[in-house]
Amino acid sequence: CVLPWCTRFNLSASPVRRMDCIRPATASIAVITSDASLAKSVADILADGQTQVVSPEARTRDGQASFLSRPDVIVLDRRDSPAIETQIRRLRRRWPTVDIVVVNAAGERELGALLDAGADDAVVIESSILPARLHACARRARTLNAGARIAVGDVVFDRENRRVWCAGHEVEMTRREQALLDCLFWYAPEPVGMQTLSDYVWGDEPVTSRRGLVEVYVGYVRRKLASSRAVAIKTVRGVGYRFEQLKTPGA
Repeated sequence: CVLPWCTRFNLSASPVRRMDCIRPATASIAVITSDASLAKSVADILADGQTQVVSPEARTRDGQASFLSRPDVIVLDRRDSPAIETQIRRLRRRWPTVDIVVVNAAGERELGALLDAGADDAVVIESSILPARLHACARRARTLNAGARIAVGDVVFDRENRRVWCAGHEVEMTRREQALLDCLFWYAPEPVGMQTLSDYVWGDEPVTSRRGLVEVYVGYVRRKLASSRAVAIKTVRGVGYRFEQLKTPGA
């Protein structure tokens, strides 16, 4: 969904009026299963505007699920993997902070082994509390994300994990592109001067033609955020750049 345009507030410590950026409470849930009905069931249970249910983009040669980006929660189908504990440990090594939920465990005795292997939660086959457990995991993920992510329009920046989304899709950015975006977020919707952007991105590094570098990197970021339906980086003649709300049709 498109996030509303941010409102403004004043900081007594600074004469600059800044935008009170929204902290979007969203979560992505990845389902690893060969059972299409299970994947659909999870998607139906968590169907709302705050949770995105995704599937692996591909599988590696050894059958492991492959994701282009880190999900917030991974739901594993116990029936799909005879070596489920090894799979949990692999995921835990790759993403130490991801929530792992195992569904369709064989029985109560197996639950302890799954938790000891690194799962955060596990439920038995045909458990009546599966929907409640999934909602609880999604709530935890949304709460954690709300503390780390800020948004201007439909552009979301996770400062802690250095991740950017535009119009609901994750966008790959270099550290310098993220730094430039971070500076624009900090001052939005006020314009940011070329010198301020240069100092924020390059600091005391001995680089030449800083103005030209700023213009080049603004171009990079603009292209990567071109799919935004809510905001754009606009040039402020004689000053620098700023986030600006796009006009909606008929407005």
